[in-house]
Amino acid sequence: MVLEEIWLLMVITYGVSLVFGFLIQKYLRMPWIFASLFFGLIISEFGLFSSVIASDLFKMLSTVGMYTLLFMIGFNFEFKKMEQLKKHIILGTTITMATEGILGSLLLYLVFPAEVSYSYIVALITALSFATVGEAILLPILAEFKVVKTTFGQLTLGIGTLDDILEVILLGVVAILPGFSAVAQAQNLNPLLITLDIIFLSALTLLLIKMGYKVRNGLANHHTAPYVTSILTLLVFFSFVAIGGFVFEGLATVGAIFAGMVVRGLLPKERLYENERAIEFLGYIFLSPLFFLSIGASVSIHSLIIYPSLIILIWLVSKGSKLLASYALFRKLLGSKYSLLLGLGLSIRFSTSLIVLFSLLNTGFITLALYSALVATAIFMKPVIIGIYSWVLSKEKPP
Repeated sequence: MVLEEIWLLMVITYGVSLVFGFLIQKYLRMPWIFASLFFGLIISEFGLFSSVIASDLFKMLSTVGMYTLLFMIGFNFEFKKMEQLKKHIILGTTITMATEGILGSLLLYLVFPAEVSYSYIVALITALSFATVGEAILLPILAEFKVVKTTFGQLTLGIGTLDDILEVILLGVVAILPGFSAVAQAQNLNPLLITLDIIFLSALTLLLIKMGYKVRNGLANHHTAPYVTSILTLLVFFSFVAIGGFVFEGLATVGAIFAGMVVRGLLPKERLYENERAIEFLGYIFLSPLFFLSIGASVSIHSLIIYPSLIILIWLVSKGSKLLASYALFRKLLGSKYSLLLGLGLSIRFSTSLIVLFSLLNTGFITLALYSALVATAIFMKPVIIGIYSWVLSKEKPP
């Protein structure tokens, strides 16, 4: 019966995306895709389709949608632009994560010590895990307003990708620390394997990109059937996701991004744009509505009124630290308005951070109250930030 209900939910989701997506894009200047996120909030509030959304099949569809969006992030990387911006990306990722990590840990340890077992280490790990960027959520907005390849867009995707890698490393650190051995046992994490897998994925990506010219020349010089490049794209995508996922599920997200980079380096220019249209259909049209639906459906609106002071303070520290760091670092490069907008976008949460938080909750290092507040802050504020972010981008193209 679950399969039939999934078909029904997909029909309703696409219908909502068609009608309300058109309305919010026309009148609110927000990408149509977020109609499914708002629809998820509604069905979550009324408890509709809860068994369907909790089913393994629907989770798999939404997860593939997430991986496809991450793949598109890597696929949209402009390597020359990224090379020019690498200092800004490294500095931006380091400073923004450090600022939010330090301020967030001080808030938790000094104001809410009981929520983090009276431990500053737990407070710091919690704050750092929450300092990541939801680049998979930002990509549809950047693509909608055609700013992916601008300095603003490439900085956003570059910082988001690098902090994903740092987030996975943080999982390894959590597992290594003697005081957190229970976390490692609960999640079956092997820090050595995690580290080796990251190194292997990085090395394989660099190697395939360096060798890409041979594949590009071969595909360009021989009139191969169109299916060849499509199958090659799928082969690379699922291979990298599998290599990461076999060691740890969080690494599959990094593998998906790296796969996009590799495909962009392997395909000749004329085939690149053909595949881009197919990938956009798969990622944006078919699967991403289900992914954004699952995000909205995971929100409990009632949680916002249970711990209001904790939620408000976390939100202020989180958003304030990102805005402050982004303004200080990128004001000269992007201007005041877009440096602040960059900071606002970087404050959107998505990634492996919730996995770390769930590990800390399961092992008793943080309380259910703190976990609920962090999840509520991460997810429920998305529509507000997305609305502001989209509205500003709709008015003028950033540098």
